[in-house]
Amino acid sequence: MSDALRATTLAYVEIDRAGNLREWNPAAERLFGWSRAEVLGRPLADTLVPERLRSAHTAAFARRLVADDAWPGLRAKVPGRHRDGSERQIELIINALPDGFCAFLADETDHDQAEQELQRSTTLINAILEHTSAMISARDLAGSYLFVNAEYERVFQVNAADLVGHRDAEVMPEIVAAAARRHDQQAIERGEAVTALEELPFGDEIRQYVVTRFPLTDPDGSVYGVCSIGIDDTDRRRAEAALGETERRFRATVNNVPGMLFQFKIDVAGTRTFTFVSEGSREICGYDPHELVADAGLLLGLVSQEDAAAYEASVVESMVTLDPWRWEGSLILPNGERCWLHGVGRPYRLGDGSTVWDGVLLDRTAERCTQLALEAGRRDLEDLTRRLAVYRFTAIAGPAGAPLLTASFGDPAPVLGAGEPSVDVLAAFRAVLDPADHDRLHQAVRAALGGETAEFEGEIKGTAVRRLWLRLRSGDVNGRRVVEGACFDLDRT
Repeated sequence: MSDALRATTLAYVEIDRAGNLREWNPAAERLFGWSRAEVLGRPLADTLVPERLRSAHTAAFARRLVADDAWPGLRAKVPGRHRDGSERQIELIINALPDGFCAFLADETDHDQAEQELQRSTTLINAILEHTSAMISARDLAGSYLFVNAEYERVFQVNAADLVGHRDAEVMPEIVAAAARRHDQQAIERGEAVTALEELPFGDEIRQYVVTRFPLTDPDGSVYGVCSIGIDDTDRRRAEAALGETERRFRATVNNVPGMLFQFKIDVAGTRTFTFVSEGSREICGYDPHELVADAGLLLGLVSQEDAAAYEASVVESMVTLDPWRWEGSLILPNGERCWLHGVGRPYRLGDGSTVWDGVLLDRTAERCTQLALEAGRRDLEDLTRRLAVYRFTAIAGPAGAPLLTASFGDPAPVLGAGEPSVDVLAAFRAVLDPADHDRLHQAVRAALGGETAEFEGEIKGTAVRRLWLRLRSGDVNGRRVVEGACFDLDRT
């Protein structure tokens, strides 16, 4: 073997016309794992050809032996079998010898695998570029197109083959092209990606694209172009704007509702929190919504002492039964004032066992003050009635419906002309009234027995009181309907 064959990195194999190996250099030993001493004299087919290909190899070798051509420098790529049974991709150049054949072989396995990986990556990238919903394009430093993907073609109704080599101003309005060139220049100058919102006209509408541009560089780092990736953001922005408007209207509505809207939660550990509070909290208790969300105890601590037990009982009952929560009570505000509230809420249970109420607290201070004033007025009126009445009495409905006297207060003589009226109060009044007033008196008594407040006014004859005003008010004593009457002398009052 020559020194050149020993030194070369190419494997050298030589076979005779019988197909047996008769030369084998060190590079071949490294490639196939057989030493020269082991392979000399062995059949090539049994040594280097994978078993599945041996029949085809034998037939081809036989045809070559009888062929007339010299078979000079035949190049081929075939699978080769390593000593351990693995296969390698071998590229070989075959030449004929007077009494056989020789070949130089190179291992192309890694190269082929790299080519396959490159092809797979190229296929993947092309598939992404062609099926993405983003517009992708590349331009050189002069602004001429180098590449556009399928989405770019669809959006601008252009053909990539016709577009490459042309400038953007040829396919879009100049004002849009100028903005694109300006952003391209920013990416080139900064040497990094630049993202901007760009508006593109399509028919009668303007669509908004979020476009990212970045410089394209050669292996030596020099910039030769700019790639842009544009994503249509129009629908998202419109939806976001609509959602924002809806949320704004909702908050405006919630915050303009009288009272304080809230969402109140009690977790399984018993912790009480407000998860939402409307702006009405300032009018209800003087605290801002965020203060109550941070600490629900600020409001709960204002419940007046006399109403605290009723409040707690109402919350517990609603939590246990999931019936609507209702409560009326008062708060003692930080400034010392008292306000009366009416609260309602609808509870529901969460998956973790917590109970949540959606509800509202309404300020009933004005109504409560009016109610207290009316009650005070009624008490004052009753007191005044007792002090101004000439004669007062209490009667119950008898078996025939006539009122029967049960108690009297004051002197009846100025009204009824007698020291003590009979049990039948109605008969006593009819005795001193003009017969024309009897029906009106009877109607007033019947209304009082029916639960209403009634009044009667008429002339009396033969008594000290000349003009009578009789006020009849319904009442209840031990579950029985009673009539309380008060007689006034209109001439005196």
